[in-house]
Amino acid sequence: MTQKLSVLLVEPWFGGSHRQWAEGYAAASRHRVEIVSLPAVAWRWRLRGGAAPLAQKVEQYVADHGRPDIVLVSGLVDVAQLFGLTRRSLGGLPVVIMQHESQLLYPTPTGAVDTDSALRNWQSWLAADLVLFNSDYHRRAIEAALPPFLAGQPEPDQLPMLETVLGRFETMPIGLDLAWLDDVASTRTPLDPGGPTVLWPHRWEADKSPEVFLGALRRLRESDRRVRLVLAGDTGASPSTARAAILEEFDDWTVAVGPFSTGEYRSHLRRADIVVSCADHEFFGVGVAEAIAAGASPVLPNRLAYPELVERPWRSEALYPERTFASALTAAVDRVSATGHAVDDGLARSMQRFSWSTIAPRLDACLAGMVSRSDSV
Repeated sequence: MTQKLSVLLVEPWFGGSHRQWAEGYAAASRHRVEIVSLPAVAWRWRLRGGAAPLAQKVEQYVADHGRPDIVLVSGLVDVAQLFGLTRRSLGGLPVVIMQHESQLLYPTPTGAVDTDSALRNWQSWLAADLVLFNSDYHRRAIEAALPPFLAGQPEPDQLPMLETVLGRFETMPIGLDLAWLDDVASTRTPLDPGGPTVLWPHRWEADKSPEVFLGALRRLRESDRRVRLVLAGDTGASPSTARAAILEEFDDWTVAVGPFSTGEYRSHLRRADIVVSCADHEFFGVGVAEAIAAGASPVLPNRLAYPELVERPWRSEALYPERTFASALTAAVDRVSATGHAVDDGLARSMQRFSWSTIAPRLDACLAGMVSRSDSV
């Protein structure tokens, strides 16, 4: 029988896709997974200052339940600091990081790298035994960005450590809860007379380019086309003015505005005919993958993590070239309006490769392998 582990999952920002990932893995894993977390507020402070309160929670957990076999920690905390603070209670346990996002590549208002936050990521990777990136795109982008970043520091004496750290990098996609979906073809709602339903599932912040979405909607209206809008996604810390403009200019097209409960959102997913992205920054795309799985036709840029999300047979229709979002959305609206059918069933089914029923066993085996190697040292 395969070893059943005690896994302590540490999540510094227990909200949104981070919470979905933590709770999803805890529910789907064959291991015993316990979550220690902090509320989803002030994410930059979580990275800089979250280690101290998390260390207190970890030490209390160990006092109450004993030492776990392995620690799985989300990357939005300084892991080196966290394990320095918990060295008495955790000792030399293996540590695995799930890197949802990386500050070395995260866009800032000025376009400059947040050096302090990026160095905290780097030090976390030095402290970990394994670092899991949520897409190959994310991992490769970090592998390319690290050498010039380290070389550009005041004293580039950490460059010799790079090869060791890169050897700890692997890819592990985010698991999705898709068990609520029945057969997509038999449960899709008919096309609404008001036009295709377009879903925006992203944060309303600059890195998701909502102003490009606004411009494309204006072009649709100018061409006498009409759609129905479901505007989901958090407003974020610095919401774009495009959200308010869409709500004002396209009030007659808008059928729902988030935030939604889980049940409400899933109901909207079943009705969405088209899911869009014009993002400048995306390491995975949870909202897009969920919408495709539910039967929405994707209109996505041919870059970032999206070519990895959409497999080759569907890329020519789903992925658009640089700076052609408006025309790609128009073509999708025309196609869905003409056929009354959104996504290819094969593309919808392909998202099942990200379901927890597939990802949890992979992550389980990964953690068991780390514990086995640690025991043998």
